[in-house]
Amino acid sequence: MNTRHQRRKWRAACRRLIKRGNLYHYEVQHDPWCGIYEGHPCHCDPVRVLRDDSGRALARIEGAGFYDPMEMVTFGAPERKVKA
Repeated sequence: MNTRHQRRKWRAACRRLIKRGNLYHYEVQHDPWCGIYEGHPCHCDPVRVLRDDSGRALARIEGAGFYDPMEMVTFGAPERKVKA
């Protein structure tokens, strides 16, 4: 599957599983050679794992492309539609 499909799959899983008032852990498993370990932006293809408060894996996505630290900040916020 391509990167775009995997990113959509990840966002859909998070929207379906994350409920208000609960604690979740968002784990990003970077490759050992990734730039984040040297103070640079991510340039690997990390595995994303969503876990509940007891540590049980709820969702695991591979192949979603580079990690953007802001990708989890916008969950729960209403999507804005831009008028053309």
